[in-house]
Amino acid sequence: MNLLAYNLFLHTVAAPFLAAYYAPQIMFKGKYRNSLSGKLGKIAADFPLRPLRRPRIWFHAVSVGEVTALNPLVQAVKELVPESSVIVSTGTETGQQKARESIKNADGFLYMPLDFPEFLNPVIKTIDPDLFVLMETELWPNLIHLLKHRGTMLAIANGRISDRSFPRYRKLRRFFSSTLEKLDLLLMSTDTDAARIRDMGAPETAIHVTGNTKFDAALTALPSIPDPQLCAALELTGEEPVLVAGSIHPGEFEILLDAYDSLTARFPELILILVPRHIERTPQILALINEKKLDAPLLKTAADRGEKRNGRSIIVVDKIGELFQIFSLASVVFIGGSLVKRGGQNILEPAAWGKVVLFGPSMEDFREARDALVSAGAGIQVRDTSDLVRWVAAMLSDRSDAEERGMRGKQEIMKHIGSSRRNAQILVNSLKARRIDRQ
Repeated sequence: MNLLAYNLFLHTVAAPFLAAYYAPQIMFKGKYRNSLSGKLGKIAADFPLRPLRRPRIWFHAVSVGEVTALNPLVQAVKELVPESSVIVSTGTETGQQKARESIKNADGFLYMPLDFPEFLNPVIKTIDPDLFVLMETELWPNLIHLLKHRGTMLAIANGRISDRSFPRYRKLRRFFSSTLEKLDLLLMSTDTDAARIRDMGAPETAIHVTGNTKFDAALTALPSIPDPQLCAALELTGEEPVLVAGSIHPGEFEILLDAYDSLTARFPELILILVPRHIERTPQILALINEKKLDAPLLKTAADRGEKRNGRSIIVVDKIGELFQIFSLASVVFIGGSLVKRGGQNILEPAAWGKVVLFGPSMEDFREARDALVSAGAGIQVRDTSDLVRWVAAMLSDRSDAEERGMRGKQEIMKHIGSSRRNAQILVNSLKARRIDRQ
């Protein structure tokens, strides 16, 4: 790819568009205020001022899902190279919050600057990494070029090419191939992902199939029991039938509320815990609940302030970072982004709790996890509202069958663990080999 043409496009077309989009979002909606300075190349105020130890390993995880996959990999790298300095960057504010909460052994956190040399150069100079690792597949030409020019080793870990994105990547093969050629390691999740990135122009010698670290992440974070404080805040004993609808997108709110309304005729004690993918959608959900003349819900933030549920049967989770523990309360789980064409969301976390997971047809971004859970009988695809009602009712009617399916799903996850260690071993061995070659 011609970097000159790319940068000409960035500065003449992309920059004005980004300014026109972000300025109103920041000024009128208050969004992106925490990340703006980092996006423009300013290092966070709490970034360590002391010299970083070597080797310096910089991981980038764009948002919450990638951060989840990264956590066990950082742990594995630190076990192999405890003297290393680990820096974690994210692209989103929710990802940054998740990283700071969950990745305990990182030495510093920052936002990834936009892919403009003037924003990237100060950050790259400050970190001066020996190894840079992109989680999944995020190809930023300037970032990769500038790091390569400094002699940094470049890798993709937990690499995947989704069914939706692959046709676009193939069309733009000439655009991406020169960027892919700069990467030293491409650690892909599956044989399918490896074949796809090879077809995009990646060098054969750099490609390894190492599995999906999200299987490790699902079990690594698993407590032995549900959080007692969470149960107390929501006034749940563990005996109630509970449908947890997690990571729900617009277009699915109505489906879940209609399904719940139908199910209460047969299961009047049913509790619905609805967790939107983006909490700013909460007002839309509350309006829909009111429009459908359902009982007013309890908001999770209100419960945290001490407000009682008082028999209310709908709970809306209006804060981030709660979903993993919320899954522990479920009798059955539905995962969103799947009845609309969004590619699905992470189904491994509820499965790690031993829950049956329902999802719609659009699960192409999680095909490996989908196939594993479906084969175990712990993952069930539903087509529409009536199908959702039928399967939720089936699981609530036969708790022993639901528990047996859930345990089979958890056992299936255990068969896939170990990817983090494999990724870490290849990264560390390659880094050590390069350092020896330079001596």
